[in-house]
Amino acid sequence: MDKRNGKLKVKADKLGTVEEVIEFLSVFQNVYKSIYAFEFIVQMLENEHERNLMYEKKRFNKIMDYWGESSGRRRFWIDPKFYEIFSNEFNADSKRRSNLLDLQNQISFDKLILPSDSLKINKVNIQSPGFWEFLGSLNPLQQIREYLKDRHERIKDKNYRSRQEEQIGELEITEKQTRILNGRIETLKSLGFSDIEIRQMVNSLIQEPLNRLNKFQDNGQIETPEE
Repeated sequence: MDKRNGKLKVKADKLGTVEEVIEFLSVFQNVYKSIYAFEFIVQMLENEHERNLMYEKKRFNKIMDYWGESSGRRRFWIDPKFYEIFSNEFNADSKRRSNLLDLQNQISFDKLILPSDSLKINKVNIQSPGFWEFLGSLNPLQQIREYLKDRHERIKDKNYRSRQEEQIGELEITEKQTRILNGRIETLKSLGFSDIEIRQMVNSLIQEPLNRLNKFQDNGQIETPEE
């Protein structure tokens, strides 16, 4: 997970009523937390895999040392890839792969976000048009930026007039969002998770939360991110 912080400035045609502003900020924060949780889970699983692999390397080294000492033979070298194969094949019963759905249900978004990564409002311009400027962890803000930018372009596109064409446009945005996440998805695949598990996690923690921003973009409370 990228440890850097970033900034996201989003244009707004209007602020809205007090109730609308409260709802928008609540949804925006929940989207941020959800994407942060996704990044956290992937990084945690990757780190866990690396720790297990290091443990197996150390354990296998001890076995090889003992073999050499007990047999009077010289300790022989084994390709590092063998350690991973050894771990996967001979320790499958002792190590159970984490369940993605269980991990999502167990994690408290509020507790996992570091104070330095908490979403903050840096600036607000209440003119019409105005803007919101947020500070927070770089990756979640980038995901939100790309989603709002792509969707704004679709709204402006005069070719998307029918409902069917609008649905195609939304699908293309979803596909682009998936491409942005390809690195994380490939990591999960390499750790042995199925396409169904990964799809459920991406939909639950990324796509569905982002879709909740649509109403605010449609009513003008947010428009497009500034570059």
